[in-house]
Amino acid sequence: MFRIVGILLFLCILAIGLEFSAVNSAPVTVNYFLGSMDLPLALVIVAAFTLGIIVAVLVGATVVLPLRLRAGAMRREIEARQFELDRLRAGNKPS
Repeated sequence: MFRIVGILLFLCILAIGLEFSAVNSAPVTVNYFLGSMDLPLALVIVAAFTLGIIVAVLVGATVVLPLRLRAGAMRREIEARQFELDRLRAGNKPS
């Protein structure tokens, strides 16, 4: 069921994107450091959106990845301490 809904949502977004591209096909001049280019407006908007997503993912990864690594290390430490507590509660003394 969720797969069908996902496919339908994808097709709707694709249709809207194609319509957007058809309506916004006029060329615009993009000026950058080394020169300028005439590109379709839809391509410029999609490229800017894609670049924004890439930057957001990279920034998010630099924040989230260290936290996930730290959480994993803490989880392993908790498991080791829990194992030690269980062993001590069972009456076994460490060597």
